Amino acid sequence: MLSADIIAQILWTSLATSSYAVLFALAFALVLKVNRVFNFAQAAMMTVSFYAAHATVALAGLPSWLGFLAALAGSLAIALLIEVLGFRTLRRRRAAQMFVFIFTLIISELVAYIAMLVFGTWPATIFPSLFWPVTLVGGIAVSAWDLPAVGAMLLAVAALFGFLRFARMGQFMVAVSDNPDLAELYGIAKERVFLFAMVISALLVALAMFLYGTRAQVQPTTSIELMLFAIAATIIGGIGNLWGAAITALLLGVVQNASVLFIPSEWQGFLLYVFLFLAIVFFPNGIRLPQRSRRLTRKTPTPTLDASPTSDPQKV
Repeated sequence: MLSADIIAQILWTSLATSSYAVLFALAFALVLKVNRVFNFAQAAMMTVSFYAAHATVALAGLPSWLGFLAALAGSLAIALLIEVLGFRTLRRRRAAQMFVFIFTLIISELVAYIAMLVFGTWPATIFPSLFWPVTLVGGIAVSAWDLPAVGAMLLAVAALFGFLRFARMGQFMVAVSDNPDLAELYGIAKERVFLFAMVISALLVALAMFLYGTRAQVQPTTSIELMLFAIAATIIGGIGNLWGAAITALLLGVVQNASVLFIPSEWQGFLLYVFLFLAIVFFPNGIRLPQRSRRLTRKTPTPTLDASPTSDPQKV
């Protein structure tokens, strides 16, 4: 029988271990919302950021803060290459979405194979040990990894949504995500916005991968599995809905952690593909809440490309 302590422990562990999953989902959902690309190459960014930190801390013996900076540099470098040499070129040539999709898959697999050749296939970590001191707080086991991970995730989420709401570039990103052609008519350089979205995604990926690599073992193909989790959260949460992706990633993490009470732990990976199957087949447009009554719904005119140029650009 489940006790209150067991339920509380599952909820806390799920919150802590979902910290990196939330960041992965936000990174994927942001590029999909702004750049309108299913960025499966995010797995390549994750792989490069982890092994950059692993080489700095575990192999070179340098401090952890240098490892985190290396993860940021690696993730940013591969993100810029993907956007400038990949996505931008494909947009210029008006390539079909299928070719963009294939390109992202090839990049992820290519980086994974390079990581295998350089670092091998054995599981690796950033720190030599994955054991963290544990403190009992009201009957709940809280490790020294949990609080920094949750705090970093909450700080990153708050910074992202604050940036999108108040920063000028953040408002431009929202405008481009709504209507890139109309935004460009108002003087917003959409190519620059696309690049900035990839940069923010790279920062989220580096932070998430550093957190994951200090708690679990990583192989060159681990990033692909983590990315699939982010894809499931993005689809179920609603494409273009960043809050939905973050909350869904957290809820899926609770379900996955609670599953050990009913199924063996080795079946947790199977749940990932169950999530993906349900998302694609039953929730291709995300989970939608019941709509309000039509009497309470206020109709808003849909903006068109011939909108008056006297409108305030900040409202685009």
